[in-house]
Amino acid sequence: MNIGIDARGLLEKKAGIGKYIEQIIKKINEMDKDNNYILYSTKEIVLDFKLKNNFQIKQKLGKLGSLWMFFCLPKHLKDDKIDVFWGTQALLPRKNKYTKKIRYILTIHDLAIKRLKVVGSFKNTIIQKLFLKSSIKKADRIITISKSTQKDIISFYNIDINKTSVIYPGTNIQENIEDISPKTKEEIEEKMKIKNMPYIFFLSTIEPRKNIKTLIKSFEYIRKKNNINLKLILAGGLGWKYNDILEEVDKSSYKDDIIMPGYISEEEKKYLYENTKCFVYPSLYEGFGLPVLEAMANKSLVVTSNNSSLPEVGGDVAFYYNRSIRL
Repeated sequence: MNIGIDARGLLEKKAGIGKYIEQIIKKINEMDKDNNYILYSTKEIVLDFKLKNNFQIKQKLGKLGSLWMFFCLPKHLKDDKIDVFWGTQALLPRKNKYTKKIRYILTIHDLAIKRLKVVGSFKNTIIQKLFLKSSIKKADRIITISKSTQKDIISFYNIDINKTSVIYPGTNIQENIEDISPKTKEEIEEKMKIKNMPYIFFLSTIEPRKNIKTLIKSFEYIRKKNNINLKLILAGGLGWKYNDILEEVDKSSYKDDIIMPGYISEEEKKYLYENTKCFVYPSLYEGFGLPVLEAMANKSLVVTSNNSSLPEVGGDVAFYYNRSIRL
C-alpha cells in the first residue's frame, strides 16, 4: 500500500502538531517494512532520525502551502499511486478525477476556531474557514486527539461518532534524553538564571490562547504576598499577537525574574520539568495539551485549567483552577 502524509509540520523548530507527526512517523519508520510512505511538504522537512527505504520525501517549497496542498497535490497523489492520504493538519486535498479512489484520513487537533473569538493569525484563520468543513465531510475517517475534540466535531459539524476515533498522543521525553551531566545542568542553570533559585515553569507557544498574562499577574501576586524569591520561566517560540504578553512582562515589577528563553532543547526541557516547583499551564482551550502530559511524565506538580481536554490529560493528578473559555 502507498500512503501519503501531509508533513508540513516537520520544521526544524517543531510546535505541538509537528512533534505529533514526527513521533508517529518515527514509530512507523521503526515498525512498518511492508507499506510505502511519501511525505509531502511545501516547507523543508527536518527529522532527527534516518528514514528507511520505504519512505520518500517530496518537497515543493513555497509560501502558499495550503492552497498547493488543496489544488495541486491531487495530481501528484495520482502519479504516485497513493492509496491512502493522511491529512495531519485539518486539511485534505480536493476530491476530483485524480483522488476519487484515494481514501482520506484526517486528524483534527482542536476546534479552537469554533470555541474562541480569536484563535491565531489572520492567514491561519482564513485557511481553516476555507478548508476545514469540506475536509471533515470528505474524510473517510477522522482521528481526534481527545474526547473533548471529538465532541466538538460532532456538535459543530453533525458528524456521526462512528466516523471518528479518539487516539491520544503520547510522549517519549524520558526515552530521548539520558541522565543530564552535571556540566549541562550548570549551563542550564546559568542560562535560565535559576542557580539555587526556585522557579515556576511554563512551556508552549507564546500567544493569547495560552492565557500567559494571567500567569504573569498570578506570579506577581505570589511574589508580593509571600515576599519570596521566585523565578517564572516562560519557554516557547513566539506565536501570534505576542506583543501584549511582552509588554505585560516589561511593565511587571518583577520583570528581571521573568525569563523568556524562547525555544529550548530537549535536555533543557527535561531539566526544567524535573526541577520546577510546579508546571503551570493556564490555557483557555486545548485539543490535548501535550506539555501537561510531558510535565507529569517528569513528575512535575501540574496546575492547569479546568476546560476543554485538559482534565482528560491531567486526570486526578493535576491541580485545576476554574477559568471558563471565552466563547
